Amino acid sequence: MITIFVICFSIVLTEDRVVAREFTSVDGKKMEASIVTIRGNDVVIKRGTKQYTVAMSRFSKADLDYMEEWKQREAENLIPKLKVEINSRKSDRSDRKDYFDDRKGSFQISIRISNEELSYSMEDCTASLAVIGEDCENPKKDGIMQKTSFNINLKSGKTSSWQGAPMFYKFDNRPPAYWGTKYCGYVFQIKNAKGKVIYETATPKKFEYKINKILKLEVLQAFDKTMRDRDQIHIYKI
Repeated sequence: MITIFVICFSIVLTEDRVVAREFTSVDGKKMEASIVTIRGNDVVIKRGTKQYTVAMSRFSKADLDYMEEWKQREAENLIPKLKVEINSRKSDRSDRKDYFDDRKGSFQISIRISNEELSYSMEDCTASLAVIGEDCENPKKDGIMQKTSFNINLKSGKTSSWQGAPMFYKFDNRPPAYWGTKYCGYVFQIKNAKGKVIYETATPKKFEYKINKILKLEVLQAFDKTMRDRDQIHIYKI
């Protein structure tokens, strides 16, 4: 517990760009320090090169209000450390019921999200997923096979899982006939309650720089590498 407070000017910017503030204890003593993090009912503060863990009950009401504002700003700006595992469960096999090259395909996306932050809870976050298919007749054209979104509320250190609806379909991407759409990949994005992107990924990598544009498209809407509208893809569900 820190018992030494010194009088100084109220707010400065330290060399490491952390905002320092004049804090006041409940018994009126003052100290210049900056907040490193807040954990439960304790605050970790920095003075010079040293860090101290202090009970928040030691501080004045004005300081407590400042700490609450600090927590809100941190939550809005933080890019949390997340571990995201995505499994497509993609299947692609020959349709043995006929003599043609018709194929059967399927997928069912499952997502496992782990919040690896120690003091950050994901509250009212929104996850968006678009599954992308390749047009078998025109490989330069892709389109949206499936699209969905779901909410995430995940406390620090916790893990949650989500599973989408399965899709079964037929296609032919071999001569002499080309028709239908086959699974190609996906784009996935998470936004916090303020709408800031805190996580995103895409597979294959060619979609990484198009995530926002792809997520604006509707199911069956097609596009090319320049993101021009290319009418629709055709999915033959089974």
